[in-house]
Amino acid sequence: MIKERLHRMRLSLVFSLVVLGIFLITSVIMIAIAFLFSHFGVVDKLGLKRSLPVLLAAFPASAIVGTIVSLVVGRIPLRPIRQVINATNRLAAGDFSVRISVSHTPEFRELRDSFNRMARELSSIELLRTDFINQFSHEFKTPIVSIKGFAELLKADDLPREERDEYLDIIIRESARLSAMATNVLNLTRVENQAIIPDQQDIDLGELLRRAVLLMQTAWERKKLCMEIELDEAKVRGNPEMLSQVWVNLLDNAVKFSQEGGAVTLTLRRDERWAAVTLRDEGQGIAPEDLPHIFDKFYQSETTRNIPGNGLGLTLAQRIVQMHGGEIACESSPGEWTAFTVRLPLLR
Repeated sequence: MIKERLHRMRLSLVFSLVVLGIFLITSVIMIAIAFLFSHFGVVDKLGLKRSLPVLLAAFPASAIVGTIVSLVVGRIPLRPIRQVINATNRLAAGDFSVRISVSHTPEFRELRDSFNRMARELSSIELLRTDFINQFSHEFKTPIVSIKGFAELLKADDLPREERDEYLDIIIRESARLSAMATNVLNLTRVENQAIIPDQQDIDLGELLRRAVLLMQTAWERKKLCMEIELDEAKVRGNPEMLSQVWVNLLDNAVKFSQEGGAVTLTLRRDERWAAVTLRDEGQGIAPEDLPHIFDKFYQSETTRNIPGNGLGLTLAQRIVQMHGGEIACESSPGEWTAFTVRLPLLR
């Protein structure tokens, strides 16, 4: 409290010293003018010779009085500045709920709006960071606990062979889940911190899509899916490895959420400016309340929590597409189909 009072007094003192400096400079200028007038006889001609000493004495007197008045009254115009300083200190200390309400002049109102907007953005970022840490900890803890539990069960000497194999399969599956999650987190962190796309090339988008389909062939053949492909010729500029991650993630989701024996349709269309890739599956669809959150980190709807995944693939795909100057969108009919559309600027 004492430190804050001293800070307020120091601010008022600085303001008063600035006012004193202005007065002193003004007084020196006025004295210099009076001296020049006296030197060239202007004072004698105007009949001001007797009043000149009084005027010269009034300059420093007004400077002293003006400084004292500014010291007393100066707190009023400095109040919004002190409010901004206090709010900034609270914000720097981690209090993102702080807001300022100054409204004296248009400039202060603009400063208020900018500060409050910054505080809201920082609060939102902090909330996302906390939420990410909580979700990340939960997603990592679950498979680790599962692996630990089944590993302890395997220590039993009288465990039947069938149960032993089942527990080992669970451990292998959970280990693969941890590995995939760590890889996705590292990839997401890398692309989130990238501002420039490395190793850009002219890419034949149709060929890149065919490679992704071949890479996922074992997965979609295992579920006896019919893969329907219609690809126009289109070239884009970008990093082929990063864009391949997008198509693999989208295809992986399409395969996972498709009914066995269903169909997956992959199309590539182009217009004058854009190449549009659409991947449509005949799966369980996405509920309307889940649709706005599918690109959030670690987000999984209630209907998909028992399906392998970690909720990072779509977040990673969205970030990569945005880095390439494109956009990704999703449409779905619950219980019938889901379609993801990626639009990328064509190579000029």
